[in-house]
Amino acid sequence: MNSKADVIAVSTDRPYYPQDKSRWFGKCESGKLRVVFGFYSPDGNEVSMPVASISAYLKRDFPWVDVALYPILILRDEQAYTPENYARAVRELNPDVIALSVMSPHWFPMEPYLAELKKQMPELMIVIGGYQAMLSQQQTIDNPHVDVICVGDGEYAMGNLVQFLRGSKPGPVDGMWEKLSDGSVYQTEPHQIGNLAALPFPDYDIFQRNGGFREVNTSIFGPKGKLVLPVMTGRGCPYRCSYCCNTPVLAGWRNKKEFLRKYDPEAMVSELERLRDRYDVGYFEFWDELFLSNLKFVRAFFEIYKQRIHLPFAINSRVEVMSKEFCRTAAEAGCHTIWFGIESGDEKYRAEMLGRKMKNQQIIDAAENCRQAGINRLTFNIVGMPLETAANMRETLLLNQRIAPEHFFFFPYIPLRGTPLYEVAEREGLLIENKKNLHYLSAVNDRQFTLNMKERPELLSAADYQEICLEMLAFQERNNRLSYTDEDGVDTPVAVVDKSLELSAASAEASANDEFSSPGTGSVGNIETDSAVAADSKRSLVSRVLGPFRSP
Repeated sequence: MNSKADVIAVSTDRPYYPQDKSRWFGKCESGKLRVVFGFYSPDGNEVSMPVASISAYLKRDFPWVDVALYPILILRDEQAYTPENYARAVRELNPDVIALSVMSPHWFPMEPYLAELKKQMPELMIVIGGYQAMLSQQQTIDNPHVDVICVGDGEYAMGNLVQFLRGSKPGPVDGMWEKLSDGSVYQTEPHQIGNLAALPFPDYDIFQRNGGFREVNTSIFGPKGKLVLPVMTGRGCPYRCSYCCNTPVLAGWRNKKEFLRKYDPEAMVSELERLRDRYDVGYFEFWDELFLSNLKFVRAFFEIYKQRIHLPFAINSRVEVMSKEFCRTAAEAGCHTIWFGIESGDEKYRAEMLGRKMKNQQIIDAAENCRQAGINRLTFNIVGMPLETAANMRETLLLNQRIAPEHFFFFPYIPLRGTPLYEVAEREGLLIENKKNLHYLSAVNDRQFTLNMKERPELLSAADYQEICLEMLAFQERNNRLSYTDEDGVDTPVAVVDKSLELSAASAEASANDEFSSPGTGSVGNIETDSAVAADSKRSLVSRVLGPFRSP
C-alpha cells in the first residue's frame, strides 16, 4: 500500500531472507491490526515525539491499523506501573504489537517489563526503537523477550512492519532487525529519512487523557496555568559532542547533507497555528536537538512566528550563535527562555574531552546577551564525567555562579554506547559492566550522589563528588528564579524542580548483585527508600514534580 519506504537506499547484496523462519509474516491477515506504543518515563514527562510522529504516519497511510498508547509513567502512580500491572493493562488493550521507544539510560529498568509482557502475552510481538536500539543494537536484540528492533528512523520502518504482519508485503522488514525462529537475527540497514515534508506532522491526540491535556504532564520547564506543548521544527544537529548520542548517528548517516532536516518555515508556522487553536496552547517548547541548526530557517521562522503565533516559547541553543542581534530577534518573536549547555566550566576539559570548543568568555557574553534581551537562561551541566577532576567540577559551579542563570540544571554523566566519551571511559577501565542502578538527572531525593562509573580517587573521589554536588544543589535551590509574566503583567515563578530518580534494585540482595529483583517488590524505577520518612519524602517529590507542570 505504501511505497515511500522503498525509496530509502538499502543494501542489494544482503543475504537471502528465509521467510519460512519468520514467526510473524502474515500473522495478522484480517481485520484491524492494533499497535500499542509505549515509553519509559522516570521524570514525569508524558510526551514522546518519536511516538507522535510514527503514530501520525500510521494513521494517515494505514487506516486498517488501530493505534493506542500506554507509556510507563512511574511518577504518576507507582503501583499502577509495576511490571505486572503494566503488562496486565497492555493485555486488556489486546494488541498485536507493542512498540516501545527506549532511551539508553532506561534500558535496564525496562527489562523486567519486557519479561512480564512476554510472560503474560507469549504471542505478542515486542518491538524496541529509540536510541537504545539505534546505538546498542546487539545488546537490545539479544534480550530474549525482544522480537524486532528498529535501527533508524521509525516511520517507514513501522509502515513496512504492519504490512509484513498483514502478509501484504514480504520480508525482510526494511529498517528493522528481526529475530527468527531458529534464534538467528536478520539485519537490514537503518532508515534515514531526509525529506520531512513527506511525513505528516506529529499526532498529539494520542497523548490526550479524558479528551484533553488537563491531566497530561506535557512540560518540564513551562509555566503553570498554560498548556505547554512540545514541538520540533526538524531533526539533526551538526555538532559532534563526545557525550551525545547524536554523534554516532551523524557518523553513520549516508548523506551528511540531509542530516539537518527542517520543515518549511511557512508550513511549520501553519501547523503551530493549528495546534494553538485546536488545543488552546499557551506556550511552545521547541525540542529540536538544536533549534539553531539552520540559521536561514531560524530567521525566516522567527519573522513569521512573530506575525502569526503571538505565544511565548523556549528553545535549545548554543552560545556560539547567541549574539546580541540573535537574542534581540528571538525576544521580539516571543522567546521566553533559552536552554544552553555549558556542561563543564573548565575550558580545557570541555574542549578536549567533550568536543565543546567555546571559551568561557563566549559563555558569559552569550548569557549576558540573553539577559539584556529579557530572555531567561537555563543552563545544562554534566558532572562525574570520565577523567573529570574535583577542580573541574568546581569550575562548573563557579562559572554558573558568575552567570547566575534563572535556572541551573546539573545531572550526572551517563555512559552512552557508541559515543566517543563512552569509548574513553571504556579505554580507561571506568565502566561498570552492566550497571543497572544509574543516578538519573541531577539529584536523588535523599541528597545522596553516586558516580555512574568506577571511582578514580586521585582525580575525583566519591566523597568529593558528593560534597560538590551538594554545593551545586544548594546553589540551584538558592539561585533558581525562572519566572513567567502573563497577559496581565503579573510575574509569577515557573515551578521548576530538580526531579532525579535513582533507578535502583528492589532489595538488598538485588543491590549487592547489581540485578533487579522480581517485579512487584516496589523497586523498579523508584527512588530508593530506607524508612517511612524517606517514603513520605518520595511522595512529596511526586507531588512536586507533577503538580507544578500540569496544565489547568
